[in-house]
Amino acid sequence: RGVAVSKKDPENILGYIEGFIRPAGKVLHADKMEIFKSALYSARRENDSFTGGGTYLGPGLLIAFVCLLHGIENGCQTIEFLAIDDAEFQHKRLIRYYKTAGFEEVRYVGEELKDIPDRLVWGGCGTLMTNDIEQVLQKWTRIIRGANRRMERENNE
Repeated sequence: RGVAVSKKDPENILGYIEGFIRPAGKVLHADKMEIFKSALYSARRENDSFTGGGTYLGPGLLIAFVCLLHGIENGCQTIEFLAIDDAEFQHKRLIRYYKTAGFEEVRYVGEELKDIPDRLVWGGCGTLMTNDIEQVLQKWTRIIRGANRRMERENNE
């Protein structure tokens, strides 16, 4: 589990990610990620220099990056997760978000008999997504470095 907290107030949890390394295979199973908008707004109010939390892919990218590094350090090569299908609009948003983040759709896990094993693993319906951890880290590293350069330019103006 990875947790992002406010620098000024460690009690203010900005978001978290949960998952585990599968015992069989070298797969990082990302189970849940949640970012709390109200906590981000609170962190901004408390710290004038805080400008994150609303940028491209936001703080979710940073805590997921740490999760991927943990996977690499423990021999994982692939990350998998389910873009949960609780509501059609949110499901489409999750798929778009994770495609933008560099993931690929594998298949839809539905309510059919053939989906029972996946439902037992993931606990719900949705689109199974995956990618090679190294590829995702390379893409995210470019994004983070680009955002850092933009922030440095803004601070120098």
